[in-house]
Amino acid sequence: GASIVSHCSDGWDRTAQLISATELCLDSYYRTTDGFFCLIEKEWISFGHQFHKRLGHMIPSGDQDISPIFVQWLDTVWQIMRQ
Repeated sequence: GASIVSHCSDGWDRTAQLISATELCLDSYYRTTDGFFCLIEKEWISFGHQFHKRLGHMIPSGDQDISPIFVQWLDTVWQIMRQ
């Protein structure tokens, strides 16, 4: 297989979205239940995605860091799997 390097400004938002969506398309393992859980652990949790901050859990309203990055990715997964 080939390797790539990808990096966005902070490395835990768009990078995780792009790379995990790419891996989902290219490797059928990640389209299995075990593979899907592994992908989330590998690309989201291990790299420190700030789920609580980005989803706005227990954060005062008006916080500028709230952004549904993970939810957007889940929608991407749903769209890919429906094709």
